[in-house]
Amino acid sequence: MSIKVLHGARRAALHIRAAAANLGWDAQPQTLFLVTGGGNWAVREIALGVQPHLSPSFGKVEIIDQVLQRPYLSRTNIHCLCRPAFFKGAGIPPIHSSNRLVVSWLHGGKQSREPEMLNACRQLERHWRKVRHFIVPNTITQRHVLECGVDPRIVHVIPNGVDIRLFHPVENTDQRRAVRTSLAIPSEAFVVGSFQRDEDDNGRPKMVKGPDILVEALAKAHRQVSIHALLTGPTRRFVQQGLEELGVPYTYAPQASLAELSHLYHALDAYCISSREEGGPAALRESMASGVPVVSTRVGLAIDLIEHGKNGLVTDVEDATGLASGLLQLVEDPMLRQRVATAALETGRALDFSVIAQRYQDEVYGHAFG
Repeated sequence: MSIKVLHGARRAALHIRAAAANLGWDAQPQTLFLVTGGGNWAVREIALGVQPHLSPSFGKVEIIDQVLQRPYLSRTNIHCLCRPAFFKGAGIPPIHSSNRLVVSWLHGGKQSREPEMLNACRQLERHWRKVRHFIVPNTITQRHVLECGVDPRIVHVIPNGVDIRLFHPVENTDQRRAVRTSLAIPSEAFVVGSFQRDEDDNGRPKMVKGPDILVEALAKAHRQVSIHALLTGPTRRFVQQGLEELGVPYTYAPQASLAELSHLYHALDAYCISSREEGGPAALRESMASGVPVVSTRVGLAIDLIEHGKNGLVTDVEDATGLASGLLQLVEDPMLRQRVATAALETGRALDFSVIAQRYQDEVYGHAFG
């Protein structure tokens, strides 16, 4: 089939969709659609977390992977919970103009080295007026979106949430010991967590997540005191190999559910974030809600949430020495570790999905869907 015929068929399909939407075939004026973009478990976690808290304000709150699952939608409320759900490098989906659209842009800007992100930024520059309001999780991402020409009056900074009923502090030392025993981790070890996906589907390291910085930081700290790393995530081969080469003991614990993940936090003394760029990450919110002290590079939500020395420790991006120093401070000063954990827990409670859903309502939906 020729390219000309394919283009003609596509145009015909778009005309049919527009005509059907104009006729109101799938009009949903009282429904809120939360669009996850498909494939990203962290975004689906956000959708599932806010859904029950938003339901009382809408006739129905439905979670879908892609807008085009409902090609004839009209007169409805749509919140795309991540940038790929609407702004893809190849173009935006043909959403009928009667729909009211909110888009969350989680991270990334024109300084990115990734071609797909650069293409998405070009789409944002071209099509941002099709969106009534934007939500960004941190002030760095806010700056990136504004650099693409978006009107600052429609950009709102609201962090992603966490389920504090699921992620909560370990109850006592016996429970911590039991979790460590189940993982074959020495009970007296100083355990540092890293729970993320830092490799792509082909096993190549995603350097934006800083796996090389993580390995270097843990190795530097381990030269001073005994460190035991607890890893989870789909694949961590790059980090595992690096730790083995440098003699840092670690445990890799595959987890199949958020409930299993929440228990892993109960084995930790600290959590290390080594990323070069982030929207969150989710582990920052989960660590805080679990009362686990965080040592992080200045990325994403860490810049907005962490007060250095109060509810966490921060250092510059790519500063492995600074990360190691932060971990050593927590090892050597148990009182500091306890103060940071207590303050982090208070910060985490303000990120509960119930709070974030209410902020969506008060700060964004009332303007976008009213």
